[in-house]
Amino acid sequence: MAKRTSSYRLIDPTTQPITASFSFAPRLLDLRGKRIGLIDDSKANAKELLDDLAALLEDRFETTVALYHRKPSASKPADPEMVERMARECDGAIVAVGD
Repeated sequence: MAKRTSSYRLIDPTTQPITASFSFAPRLLDLRGKRIGLIDDSKANAKELLDDLAALLEDRFETTVALYHRKPSASKPADPEMVERMARECDGAIVAVGD
């Protein structure tokens, strides 16, 4: 019987990190009376988390929820038009990741 040999090719599946080409908005110095935008990532419990957080912010800082957006799925980005609208109409935005 002939001896069988096998060869294997090893592939490294890692990639280089992708650096975002944007800068963060300045932090709000105070939340009192601010208009807040909420972005729900559509995972389980994200809406409940945002609802509770909105109630807490309204109670403690008299904020108002100006806009609410639910993404179609956690793996997809928020609608760019909604992000632009939040930038125009809100003082700040909060994104909730559920589960």
